[in-house]
Amino acid sequence: MAIIFAVVSMAAMPVWFPRGAAGVDHLAFALISLPAWWALAFFYVLLEENMPRAAIVLIAATLVKAAIAHSSGGW
Repeated sequence: MAIIFAVVSMAAMPVWFPRGAAGVDHLAFALISLPAWWALAFFYVLLEENMPRAAIVLIAATLVKAAIAHSSGGW
């Protein structure tokens, strides 16, 4: 689930990340930040004591980011 969250977060990032001077910075930073998104989700699940709550939080965050990416016409 952590990698799915990271990929969906990366897909939604161009929607809220500002464009750069060349118009591609919002895409480059999304690709570069993929490991950081994955690490955030991975370590959250490892450090959370309540696994059902961790699953609900991760699924909810993934669905919200998927809705953002879908609403922008990215999917």
